[in-house]
Amino acid sequence: MRLKKRLQYSTEAKWNHETGGAAHLDGFTQPFDTPHEYDGNETAPCPDQLFTASLAGCIINTFNYYRRMLEAETRDLTVNASTDIELNDTNGYRVTGINIDIQVWSDRENQELNQKCAERATEYCHLTKSIEPAIPVATKITLHVE
Repeated sequence: MRLKKRLQYSTEAKWNHETGGAAHLDGFTQPFDTPHEYDGNETAPCPDQLFTASLAGCIINTFNYYRRMLEAETRDLTVNASTDIELNDTNGYRVTGINIDIQVWSDRENQELNQKCAERATEYCHLTKSIEPAIPVATKITLHVE
């Protein structure tokens, strides 16, 4: 598979005239809202949750790219991601840390390949690598061999 040198994605977000809105992304619609604790309706995930989901999704998609390339058989894959957000007196809220826990289930025969896929997902997820210089990203890989 030949990789493109440049990618560009765009989103148009529209306010719903309440406490959220919807992002329109190349044929998909993703609603978002404000949590109750900030006087929102909480009818959809908040942008912070969507940001965290995009990081987990990038790790999974990158893992799958290498899984297909290396022809690894994987029994299951789960990525848990969390963001630490702190209120700063000067600048408001800031993301101060990101934790990513990659759980891979494999048979013994594919153990090394699955470990390599997880390591490459950590190394090549472009979203985490792009923000890592500004926000500490801690990644943990656990390989479950069955």
